[in-house]
Amino acid sequence: MSDDRPIRHGAAYYRFLEFCRLSWVYALLAGGAIVFSWPFVWMAATSVKVDREMFGQTLHLWPSRPVPELRSPYVDTRCFDDIAGARLSALLPAIERVLQAMPVAWPTEGDRAAVIRGAAKGVFGKLLVTVPKAQWESDGMVAALPRWITPALVEDVLDQMRRSLAIGQFRARSYDLVEDQLVAPEAVAATWTVSGPAEARLVQVPSTCEPSAQLHYDFSRGDHMELAHTFTTSFPVRRLHRLELYLRNDDTWHRLNVVVEKLGRRYESVRDYDLADYSSWGLVTWQEPGPDDKSNKVRSWTLLRDAGPSPVTGPCELRVTLRFTQTGAAGAWWGKIRRNYRLALDYLPFGRYVATSLFIVVLNLVGTLFSCSLVAYSFARLQWPGRNMSFALMLATMMIPGQVTMIPYFLIMRALGWYNTLYPLWVGSFFAGAFNVFLLRQFMKGIPRDLEDAAKIDGCGFWRVYWHLILPLIRPTLAAIGIFTFMGTWNDFMGPLIYLGDQRLYPLALGLYAFNVQAGSSMSMMMAGSLLMTTPVIVIFFFAQKYFIQGITLTGMKG
Repeated sequence: MSDDRPIRHGAAYYRFLEFCRLSWVYALLAGGAIVFSWPFVWMAATSVKVDREMFGQTLHLWPSRPVPELRSPYVDTRCFDDIAGARLSALLPAIERVLQAMPVAWPTEGDRAAVIRGAAKGVFGKLLVTVPKAQWESDGMVAALPRWITPALVEDVLDQMRRSLAIGQFRARSYDLVEDQLVAPEAVAATWTVSGPAEARLVQVPSTCEPSAQLHYDFSRGDHMELAHTFTTSFPVRRLHRLELYLRNDDTWHRLNVVVEKLGRRYESVRDYDLADYSSWGLVTWQEPGPDDKSNKVRSWTLLRDAGPSPVTGPCELRVTLRFTQTGAAGAWWGKIRRNYRLALDYLPFGRYVATSLFIVVLNLVGTLFSCSLVAYSFARLQWPGRNMSFALMLATMMIPGQVTMIPYFLIMRALGWYNTLYPLWVGSFFAGAFNVFLLRQFMKGIPRDLEDAAKIDGCGFWRVYWHLILPLIRPTLAAIGIFTFMGTWNDFMGPLIYLGDQRLYPLALGLYAFNVQAGSSMSMMMAGSLLMTTPVIVIFFFAQKYFIQGITLTGMKG
């Protein structure tokens, strides 16, 4: 005989069910947070990378670890770590055996076995694109490796793995457009005097393309070294504009500073130059504060600051000291993290763009909140002829695409003489928008009439009711509209692109586009600038999310 009595469970069973339900909810929330935060994480990680990490064979999320080598020149055994392809695990040991038997002058810097392992991956990458597919997939590929691996190919791979700090010519330019080549590229080693606790020497490297000198150094015996020389310029040093040094880095992330002495004063660079990357020659420029600092030019120079007196007093006498300082692992990471942000701030007048954006944002916030709340108050709380028809007509404007009104609005602004000014970007906010008015009207209709009647009995008119009663009660919705307005104005790109032609008036969104053009489409620098632009939006939403959620959820609720 069956028992039809209900099954009774204990309290532990229901606690377990509640625990499973909450665990599932929190797992979904965590998964959604990871998915939606992924673009921001990718942007932040990309802003720390150098350009070669963006265009390698394998794209990694996290930036590679900077290695501050104590000695230079050196061999970068990580150069070909990203090499991958079919039969890598099968052919790599055979390639290493071939390389060990080859009569090649292997670099003396570093462990020979590690160099061969790194070179084997580079050889594999070159064979992958040169060997015919039929030969590559055949069983006789291992036996054919000695025929395909030539000494020239190995030397090419080793050249890509070698890293050295190369110093080229040194120039001085005056405000009168006079240029002196203080150090010729073929006389670098003979000109500079090397000193300091670290062991260092200059080795001249003749080349038909770019003569230079390699700086061989060893930081195991000291933490810095200096290259110094006293020059005589063809122009008075009081007219000195800038100093330019041609340099090819060795990717060690050590730091370079300059000390300039002239006319009895000593000047030092205000910030370090990191010996980062190695792909091509670069130009390091130093100059004193001047008119260029207030212009829209790309700031490719480092400023010099007064650091005290100096014994160098000749009218054409100039003493320059290049100081190379060792950095540790933490310093290398810090240099890599800040590098792209420094370059982004140098390439664009960030302060001016931010000030313009804030100016437009504040005016749009004031205009939107005041006009929309006032119009919504008239629709929700006042009785006047044609109110419902006017409200329906206003809502109908929401169905008109912005592309339709773009050209007429532009013609109106141009007729008013407001083209290439900031007026078109904020004047329209003082004419209430339909969506915001609808949102506020629905919230105001939920406010009890008794409060308004009590205020009128106390002698309040329409304006005092609006200002002292309605506005304090609709703060959550005003906060939500404020967040929408801030995000729309801060990220507005099309408006400034249409109405502005003067770069001095650009807000940050359009300035970031101009920066992308000037920076040569550097993805890492672009991500650094984008992160600087995105951060204020995230911070404001984080601190104002309570009001944002209240303004959305309470709209239209009664009581």
